This record gives sequence, structure tokens and C-alpha cells, in this order.
Amino acid sequence: MRCSPTAPTHPWIDGHIDLAYIAMRGGDVDRAPAPGEARCVSLPALQSGRVRLILATLFVERGPEGRGMPWGYDGEAPDSARAAALRQLEWYEELERRGHARIIRTRDDLDALMRTGRESPLGLVLLMEGADPVRSADDVAFWHARGIRVIGLTWALGSRWAGGNATGGALHEGADGVIRAMDALGIVHDASHLSDESFDGLLSMTRARVIASHSNARALLRVPTPPARPDRHLTDRQMRLIANRGGIIGLNLYGRFLASGRDATLHDAVAHVQRVASVAGRATCVLGSDFDGGFGPDQVPEGLRGPDQLDALTAALEASGWSAPERESFAWRGWHELLRDALPRA
Repeated sequence: MRCSPTAPTHPWIDGHIDLAYIAMRGGDVDRAPAPGEARCVSLPALQSGRVRLILATLFVERGPEGRGMPWGYDGEAPDSARAAALRQLEWYEELERRGHARIIRTRDDLDALMRTGRESPLGLVLLMEGADPVRSADDVAFWHARGIRVIGLTWALGSRWAGGNATGGALHEGADGVIRAMDALGIVHDASHLSDESFDGLLSMTRARVIASHSNARALLRVPTPPARPDRHLTDRQMRLIANRGGIIGLNLYGRFLASGRDATLHDAVAHVQRVASVAGRATCVLGSDFDGGFGPDQVPEGLRGPDQLDALTAALEASGWSAPERESFAWRGWHELLRDALPRA
């Protein structure tokens, strides 16, 4: 695929980066990765790639892989998930105190960030990936007050509120109250890890916008997780429903979510964008890289192995006939417009 030689100057907004998770796995995000280091995200790399804002996750995991880890929790102990999320929230708050990032809590914060130059601290919109830290509907207000602006009801393995893409199952008892509390505060719903049944349940309980921060097209690649029947990616129907709600869908760059049985390529990434665009419209397409979300740079397409290489995507979209405004919408404006509408005023 031919890429344009034009050097872009637009910013990027990435809708899904597990920054605290990277740090808690031992990654020093203050410095660029050394050659051969199994990490692609760092604050210098984000700045080099003109990434002005990310949706930064509070990722919590139950099950054997998370046991004993800072992000892990005991599924039978509600307070342990809360503690795991608070560790990550406090890490982001310390990053802000050190002047290395700015947590975006309001529309005014967002406007101020986008007015500043590339040397300004990285903007963070906090996304809770898996809502087990929310112990009850009454707890939603606590997390909103601490800066959480996007919540996915579950991660892959399910939560107390919803079935996950690896487990299946409908929304669980009490989820309706959590959804109503989120809507009352304007917290955005993230559907990326919901089972099909819980996806339908969420949309039946809310009229608010729904996004998929880091999901691809099921029609191009099925990613089932045995022994359940669910799939990680979105159906065409789900894409249309998200678009009809004014939501957006972030391209996930994990190689296994782009191609099966071989190394993924830039062409594969663009194919997923094009599929979403053909079903839900180009304005629905944004970036949600999931960089370093449990995988290394060798597991993303060659030429897209870090935030400083994202311009390859817009160059490829230009070669595929996307106009300059459409490419800017993919790179940053789609996320910016949604967040500006969703965030509370100061």
C-alpha cells in the first residue's frame, strides 16, 4: 500500500492505552524503550508521535493470571477490586502531580489541553476497564468525583455486573442501577468487552451514547475464547447501533485481533477500519490502539509498533481515498468531539 510523503502535523487521540498497567508491570514510562525491550509505550514516544490525549485505563483482572498482581483481585471480595483500581488511580494522580500528565475532568480541561503546544503534559481521560471496583450503584458517584469519565461494565472474564466476551451471559442483578447512575453523571459506556447478551442488555437500559474503545470487525476475524461461544469483536449490527447512538469505535492494533495464523500487517489494520466505515460510516472510526495491553511491540503490525509510528495509518487511509477531514476525524477529531460533548462543564 503506497503511503503519502506528506508529513502530518495533526495531533492524535488514542482511545485505549493501559498506561498504569504498563507501569505496574515494571515498565518505566518516563523513558523510551531500549532496543529489544518488550514495550512500545512511553511518555517520550507518545510526545514524539504527537499524541496529545489518551483514554488511560484502570484495568482490573480476576482469575489466575491476575492473582497476586497489582491489578488483580479476588472475585469473591468486592473491596479487592476497588483497591486494585485505586492503586492505578493514585498512580495517575501522582503522574499529574509530577507535571507529566493532566487528568481531563471537564470540558474546560479538554479545551485548555488542545490549545497548548506539543510540549504540554499528556492529557488523560480515565477509563475503568471492568466495573468490579464499583461495589454498588451508590459507588458510581465516588469514582466520578475522582475523575472517571468512561466505564466498561466488564473485562473479558465477566464482572459482578455483566457477562464478558470470554464468558457470555446477560447483565447481572443490579446492573440497571449502575447504568442509571452512570447516565445521571454523564459517564460514557464502553462496550468493548461485553458479551453479545450484555451488549443488548446495556442498549435496552440506556438511551445514552455507547462507544467501543478498542474493538475490530467480527466479519473480518472471529476471535472466540473457548469454552464459551462469545467473540471479542463487534458484529455489523452492533456497529450500526453504536453509530446510531452517536458513539465511535476504536481500532485495536493487537495483531491477533487483526489477522489469524500469520503476522498482522498495516493492510489488515486498514481493512478493519474500512469495514467499520462501510457499515457505520467513516465518522465512527477512531483509534483505540490497546498498545502494551499485555502484548509487546512484536505483536502489532510492522510499521505500527509504537505511538510514534501512527502516521502510517493516516497515510494508508489517504492512499485508500480518505479525505483530509476524514483522516483528521480518525486521528483525533472524532474522539475530541465526543469527549467535548460528554465531559461536564467546570
